[in-house]
Amino acid sequence: MRGEGALDGSPMTEWEISGSSESVEEGLLRIGLSEPVSTMDIHKTSSDYMIPLNIYERLFEVWVDEDGVAWLVDGLAEDYSVENGGQTYRFTLRDDAYFSDGSKVKASDVAFSFARMLTLPGSLQTDFADIIYGADEVMGTPGKIPEGIRVLDDRHLEITLSEPFEGYLYELASPSCSVLSESFVTRAGDDYGSGVEQTMGSGPYAVTEYSEQKIRLERNPYYHCLEGESLSVRKVEIIVLPPALMAQAFLEGGLDILDTGLINPDAEEIIIHSDRWKDRIVKRSRVDIKYVMMNLDSPGLEDIRLRRAIQMAVNRQDLLDTLYGGEGSLVDGIFPKGLFGFSEENQGWLKYDLEEAKRLIREVPDVDKIHLELAANSQSNTRTLTALEMIRQDLEEAGLDVTIVSYDEKTLMYLRRNGSLMMYSGEWTADYDDPDNFIYTFFGSSEKTHSRSSHYDDPTVFSRISKARGIQNRKARLAEYARLEKILVQDNAVWIPLYSTGHQFVLGDRTASFSPFWAGWSSMYFRDVVLKENNETKSAQGSSR
Repeated sequence: MRGEGALDGSPMTEWEISGSSESVEEGLLRIGLSEPVSTMDIHKTSSDYMIPLNIYERLFEVWVDEDGVAWLVDGLAEDYSVENGGQTYRFTLRDDAYFSDGSKVKASDVAFSFARMLTLPGSLQTDFADIIYGADEVMGTPGKIPEGIRVLDDRHLEITLSEPFEGYLYELASPSCSVLSESFVTRAGDDYGSGVEQTMGSGPYAVTEYSEQKIRLERNPYYHCLEGESLSVRKVEIIVLPPALMAQAFLEGGLDILDTGLINPDAEEIIIHSDRWKDRIVKRSRVDIKYVMMNLDSPGLEDIRLRRAIQMAVNRQDLLDTLYGGEGSLVDGIFPKGLFGFSEENQGWLKYDLEEAKRLIREVPDVDKIHLELAANSQSNTRTLTALEMIRQDLEEAGLDVTIVSYDEKTLMYLRRNGSLMMYSGEWTADYDDPDNFIYTFFGSSEKTHSRSSHYDDPTVFSRISKARGIQNRKARLAEYARLEKILVQDNAVWIPLYSTGHQFVLGDRTASFSPFWAGWSSMYFRDVVLKENNETKSAQGSSR
């Protein structure tokens, strides 16, 4: 199909999609993305996870059962042991794992991959390996292996951490810890992940076409199936479409799964409340938090009274109702509902209170001279930009002078990492099921708070966050995280926690079932999609007309 499309049924004539549901090749899954995939190199992205999830493998994987419960299962690791008080891990790799060129996955590939997270200049995945003993000594130095990684032979590997970390196995199941081929990556050099000939993994699928508008994958002929795994999807076609065209493509039978988070809110409302699709909706709560970060080094924001006033002045429930139809829940801290370690005790304290916000603002010296800037990504979707405008209006009503300043995505990220943004809105969804993935990522050190444009600086809190990783008693560990969450958000008002949202997908006629990623990502495992046989599809279409 090609051209502009709309929900009124007018044809699309601009974008090529492989046929209607009646003519499409059996075993082909067609899905849409809203933005091009910038790279397939997992170490150079912190958001483009759709391809890495499916072309790479990890030592462990996360599966979701029929009740929506996430389970850690063996991936490349066939066996493991934990020694030295939870500080040393020994892994045995399965003997039937091969990259898509037929070469065997070795322990040296795992060592190389984990070291590259640290040593690749500009790596966006250092957080997932900086706990390995000796990580600091090799950071940003290509070719080095930290002292804590030892290859024992082709199938055995030992990793020693700088301190015990109870959540380490769950971290190893995140896309960031995908295993790459050392020899292939070395040959590809800086071009790794930039095209079909420069990308390879050992996962269920291999990339056969890669461009800004379309990506195609096919089954990796050398892939072993995990226990209980059955792959219905043989080929995948990913098309990059703007929101209006994506909705239309789905309605015309051109997509097999519609991610409603990628289309316009008005179109989402029409589709999910349609009798045609009401029984084809799959929901998953996001394990995420949307927030507004405040730069504590900015004029005015160093005053905790102003930060607390801002927390009270934002009508979070109104945002959730207006932008998401109330699908979600307010979050009053750092850890979202659904995350291991979520603390009910830290919920319910933050209330919308415009009058109290105004009172606190009046106490701030020279508040009439304070000008706040709320940074926006000019490429964000309508919902995100609307949220920023609603927040600006709330703060203005409280008596503050606030301007939204737009930047292109590259500039925005540069300013954020350099600690230069005054305020900005963000979202963090769990990579792995542990509080560490949230609190350490944002507030684990002065370097981390600087790169998030927070500049919160309390060495005692940083030390406690680091030590919490190694607390072996689970109850005591979670209690410490709850205390730290309270210190940061309630006592110090480091950010404005907003809410977590739901995530809805709609299944097309060719799709029998689909289990979304456990944390509610848009990125999905294609193994979790079951397609109907062609005769089943025709029967379903006939009964729906």
